[in-house]
Amino acid sequence: MIISFISQKGGVSRSTLARATAVELSRAGQQTLLADLDSQQQTSAKWAERRDHAGIHPAVETAVYRRHSVALKAASQYACLIIDTRPFVDISSFDIAQHSSLVVIATGTALDDLEPSLLLGRELLHRGIPLRKILYVICKAPTGAEARSAMQTISTWQFRCVKSYLRFKAGYSLALDAGQSVTETRWPSLNRHAENIIREICTRAEAVA
Repeated sequence: MIISFISQKGGVSRSTLARATAVELSRAGQQTLLADLDSQQQTSAKWAERRDHAGIHPAVETAVYRRHSVALKAASQYACLIIDTRPFVDISSFDIAQHSSLVVIATGTALDDLEPSLLLGRELLHRGIPLRKILYVICKAPTGAEARSAMQTISTWQFRCVKSYLRFKAGYSLALDAGQSVTETRWPSLNRHAENIIREICTRAEAVA
C-alpha cells in the first residue's frame, strides 16, 4: 500500500500528515517506510532523527530519496510506503500519484491555499488518477466555521474530504519539534482530532488498495 502526500505549496501540513500516518501504521504493527523526497530540506528525515534521539516508540523507519523512482521501488519491501513529496508539484508528483493507493492533499482554509489545491486535484483527474483515490484534509484551521466552509468548497468541486480537521494549535508544533507526531501531543483532545484524520486516511487507503 502506497499513500502519497502531495501539495502545490509548502506550509500546509503535508509532512505533518505523512509523519503521523507513518507513526500510526507503525504502531499498528505494519512494516512502514516514510520516504522523504525533499532532499534539500529533509523535513521528515530530520524529524525522524529527533524522534530516534528521544527514544520515542514506535520508531519510524525513514529514508531520503532524490529520485522518486527509487522510492517507489522500496514499496515491494514494506507493507506500507508513505511518501512525503516535495513542496511543489512536478512530473514526478504525477508519477507518484499513478502508483499510489491514495493521494492525500493537505490544504489550509484560505483561498490562497484552497484554490491551488483544488486545481491540483483537477489536474490529477486530468492525468487519469481516479476520483476515489484523491482525499483532501483541512489543516491549520483557525476556527471550526472556517474548516467547515473549506470542506463545503471542496465538496462543491466534487472531491472527498476527511470529516475531521487539524486545528491551528501550538501543541502540534511543540510535538513535532520534540520528534513526536500530531497524534502524540500532551493534550488528549488534540490527539483525538489528529487520530480521527489518520484513521480515515488509512481506512480509505485500505479500501482502494
